This record gives sequence, C-alpha cells and structure tokens, in this order.
Amino acid sequence: MAENVRLRASPYARKGAKELGVALNGITGTGSNGRIVRRDVEAAAKSAAETCTEWVAGYYATADVRELLAALNTLGGTLTFPVFAERVAARLGVLLRPLEHGVEGMMPALRSGESAVLAVGDVAADKTVRIHLTYAPEALNDGAAADLLRAIKRFLEEPMTMLL
Repeated sequence: MAENVRLRASPYARKGAKELGVALNGITGTGSNGRIVRRDVEAAAKSAAETCTEWVAGYYATADVRELLAALNTLGGTLTFPVFAERVAARLGVLLRPLEHGVEGMMPALRSGESAVLAVGDVAADKTVRIHLTYAPEALNDGAAADLLRAIKRFLEEPMTMLL
C-alpha cells in the first residue's frame, strides 16, 4: 500500500510554486529537515526554463472584459474572473498560467513538456486584460495559434458564447 507523505514546504515556497508553475513533489528541499524553501522553488523553475531550449513563438491580444465583469458581478462572487479564464482555456485545450503584474510585454516561456501555454493578466483599471499565447511551432502553426487567440478573446469579450 502506498504511503501518503506530506510535503514539507514553507508557505512562501508554496506561493512561489503556484506563481511559477512548479510542482513541489519534484523538488528536494534544502531547508531545515529537508523543508522546501523559496530558493528551492526558484532554482527548480530556472532549471526547467533552461532545459526547454526549443524555439517558441507567440502572440498577444488585449480583450475588453467589461461585459464579463458585469456578468460576474451579478453572480455575487460565485464565479471569479480567474476561474472563468481557466474554463475558457480548458474548453479550448490550452494550459493556463496566470500572469503577474509587470510582465505584460513578455511572452511566457514554455516549460519542459509544454507545447502551448495561455497566460491571462490581471484586469486593468480600464477593464481590459492582456492575453498571451506562447507555443512550439511544431505543435501549432501560426494560423491555428492566431485563431486560438481570437477564440479566447471572443470568449472573454462575449462571455455568453461559452454557453453555446
């Protein structure tokens, strides 16, 4: 019978793993008693980025999400923008990685094993979001990637189309 072992990781390391898209179960901790700390997570993320050396391409678009935010507001918090964006990505079959403030002009790097990643930024003061799509050219051609980005933008700008 498999034994369940709880990962020992600091809250800061857990937060970093979530932000950087790193799985904690693959990291050896260097903290006291083998505890995973933030520097372990950052080292794992850097290592993963260095191992992914294939050429990547990407597009970005800006979506006006006023209609979506108004619709979400009527739900009283039962559905949030990040969850809606995750559902859009799942429906279109693309990995989703949330963006942090300050990286709006950058395409997210593909990590080892990823063929495409969708990154959706935070809602700006003008009720827009920046959507980034990065992909390996052998996984998607430019036309298919542009079509995918347009579909994502349409779902965010016209949320009722998700019901069709």
